[in-house]
Amino acid sequence: MKYLSHQSLENFPPSAKIIAEALPLGELVRRNLLVALTTAAHCGSASASLKLGFWLALTRNDEASALRLLSQASQNGSADASAALTALAQDQKNPLRAALSYLAVLPEIDASGALAQMLSSTIKTGDFQTVVRVLEFVTLIPVERSPELCDAVCDALVATHDSRISMPEMNSDCLQSILEDCVRRGNSAAALILGRALCGIDVVFAWSSSLALKRNVKEGRALLLRAAEAGLNEAWFPLYQVHTEFQGSDENSRPSGFFLQKAAASGNPSAKRQLGMSILKSAVAIEEFESGMQWMTQAAHQGDVIARNLLRTLVLPTRGEDQEAYQAIVEITRHDPGVAHRLLIARDFGLTKEETICADFSLGIRPWGLVISNSMGDGKFRQPFSRAIPALEASFLDHLNVAANYFQQGKSGTSKDTDNRQAWHMLEHVLNLCRCDESLFFAQVPDATLASPRQGTSWAHSVEKLWS
Repeated sequence: MKYLSHQSLENFPPSAKIIAEALPLGELVRRNLLVALTTAAHCGSASASLKLGFWLALTRNDEASALRLLSQASQNGSADASAALTALAQDQKNPLRAALSYLAVLPEIDASGALAQMLSSTIKTGDFQTVVRVLEFVTLIPVERSPELCDAVCDALVATHDSRISMPEMNSDCLQSILEDCVRRGNSAAALILGRALCGIDVVFAWSSSLALKRNVKEGRALLLRAAEAGLNEAWFPLYQVHTEFQGSDENSRPSGFFLQKAAASGNPSAKRQLGMSILKSAVAIEEFESGMQWMTQAAHQGDVIARNLLRTLVLPTRGEDQEAYQAIVEITRHDPGVAHRLLIARDFGLTKEETICADFSLGIRPWGLVISNSMGDGKFRQPFSRAIPALEASFLDHLNVAANYFQQGKSGTSKDTDNRQAWHMLEHVLNLCRCDESLFFAQVPDATLASPRQGTSWAHSVEKLWS
């Protein structure tokens, strides 16, 4: 091989023919010698034409070229090519697959090695249409399931899942057997895939029944735990799902809580939403609301639609159009910038009039939104103000930062050191002066509605339809 594959003999037909006929297809691909195979086939080598036809039929789905090469091999004396063409002619349903199935058992094809190389090369190029086609072929023909092929199939299943590629129904017994072989040899990715399937957890690329026909939750959970302990963080959330489904719905139990924490810490957006929701549902202190809000906003920023819809329920509604409110704020800024800042934040975060006056934005600002603390009120306001409010838009956080910096510099007569009663009168004076309706800026809701986002259990009951 050292001499035959030398660069000086790259386009020399006799050396290409010796290489193509001496090595099985799988070895030719592994050694990156497809150029020699193609050269030999064009020079009339029956063995090379046979091997190249098999390769093109699967990797390029080129039926015309495959048939031409098989016919060429048959004409040049290949009995195997003739038999493959006979099998093709006798199968009306899937003729090409019948021909390839006959060829797959030939030693010169080395189907196990060739298919493993096909999967590896097509995964690297991102050709998932071919990946799926080869996977289907692997499950339909009696090919030797070598460790190399089994690992390649597992890698293909991982790649299709990561790329969110849907797969057709396949031979679940075959796939399960392949994955079990990988697991026995310590393949953590196979443990994750098979564990999910045995627990009945469908994934993006396939229904669980495509990978394991019968459920076995006990074995599946053990496989998921093995994968998680091996460093595959994707296993933590399925473990949480399985535990809550089969061990009751108490999300605060020690095992499921541990799994959920690990899944959220690993970056899973669904886990972050579930953890944030769990904390918010039972929250009593403002610190608990903050913790739950942080997880929920992280999930929303990762594209979790449910998390974003839940966050919206924590912002009280205001009336009118945003454009009308912002135009009014431009006018108010000319009279009192401090009042304008407060009204803008009130509109963005759905604050009541009392919350707007008492809030200290420099102390309440958070990376995800605003905290209104009950320590900011005075004797006039008996109702507690503790509330955590998310920023539904990035611009709302920008407005909040500008307002916090403004009040920190002490440029406003309505800063935290100013008496709340005086601030109240100043705000009403400016609104009257600019002839603005305060409902355009302040949330005006019944006490029961106002209490909902301030009490975890009350809020959870009000939004049950969104997360159940």
